[in-house]
Amino acid sequence: MQSHQIISKFIFITCITVSLVSFVPMIFPFLIIESTIDIPHDDIELFELGNSGLMLIISNIVFISFLILYKLKKLPISIYKIIDLIIRKDVSQKISLLIITSLIFFYVIFSIDELSREEFELGDYSAVKLGLDQNELTDYLFNSEGLSISTTIRFTLLELSISIFDNVRVLPFIASIGLLLVTYAITLELTKKRISAIIAVGILLQSNLFLIFDTTATYENFWTVFYFLSFYLVFKKTIGSHLSFILSMLSKPLAIVFLPINLFAIYKRDSSKFDKKILIISYSALIILILIAFLLNLIPSAQNLVFDEQKFVLGFNELNGALRFDGLILLLFFPTLIILATKKGIITKNIEILFVGIIVMLISQPILYYVTGITVMPYRYIPLVVFMAIGVGMIFTNSKNNQVD
Repeated sequence: MQSHQIISKFIFITCITVSLVSFVPMIFPFLIIESTIDIPHDDIELFELGNSGLMLIISNIVFISFLILYKLKKLPISIYKIIDLIIRKDVSQKISLLIITSLIFFYVIFSIDELSREEFELGDYSAVKLGLDQNELTDYLFNSEGLSISTTIRFTLLELSISIFDNVRVLPFIASIGLLLVTYAITLELTKKRISAIIAVGILLQSNLFLIFDTTATYENFWTVFYFLSFYLVFKKTIGSHLSFILSMLSKPLAIVFLPINLFAIYKRDSSKFDKKILIISYSALIILILIAFLLNLIPSAQNLVFDEQKFVLGFNELNGALRFDGLILLLFFPTLIILATKKGIITKNIEILFVGIIVMLISQPILYYVTGITVMPYRYIPLVVFMAIGVGMIFTNSKNNQVD
């Protein structure tokens, strides 16, 4: 067996393993909690099914049964023809543009009313508002009192939203629209198929988690859109990738943990040695800057490290709270991983990159909880939803295509 096949299998097995551990609390909500901390209740059943447990078990049994029948050629011939047609065909550029424009238009129409609402429902907004009220726009360019350089871009953009639109939610909303567009661009780049990119945008648009935080200034998507822009730029042979990654970190320090995804993408992407060297040099400089910021205590969350093993275990419980209302994402999660693992051809490298992205997204939150002790908030899983949306789009890819028609 060749080394690249071993690496590919290792990545898939790791992705499935981490995913299974992360999904345990959805099936058995008390299993991890009761095994980690003492709960003063005698009537708790460790293996009591959660609200999503039965749905996940049944749906995955149905899918696996369908996949086995599909591989054994036991399904009606019409099903094979439909699947083959969907995989082989694509929409034109004009139709793709029309569909994406329509999706974003209706998204804006149905969401714009949220911009006029006061953000009182999110308790943490009081701290954000206090920071905005006490500081001028120019203060965010420096390590001013009460703020850290690690939130420079975030507060600058929020202040700009108030200054330009007299509404703190407008730029966060625009960032969410930008995230939809970047998701489309990434999926198109990885699959070379427009219908796959459209499906990815549709999956993200229907996500309850995305729609909860798409217009909020408290848990805005600045850091997410900057990160995925940096991820996209890795494939476009440009040194702008590391600059966008820096913007992501200056919006939310936790974006640092996504660095391995970009490094792996650089390693796997098809490009000249010169292009790879440029990207490696730029990201090496970025790593040095991160270390300097850490040593100078410019990253607030890194100043009080706790290293609590109990929090690491409990961190796996947080995915349940974040995705409990995202039924479609939950139903498609394991089927998507399994289908992509069976695909072969030129898309294999891109699937490996996606799997690494999912691994990092799932494991990073327990690690951050273990290291910093900071509560894992649901909005941190929006990048995971984006990667899953891209993954669903990749299902409809013809492995033999390497360019957009």
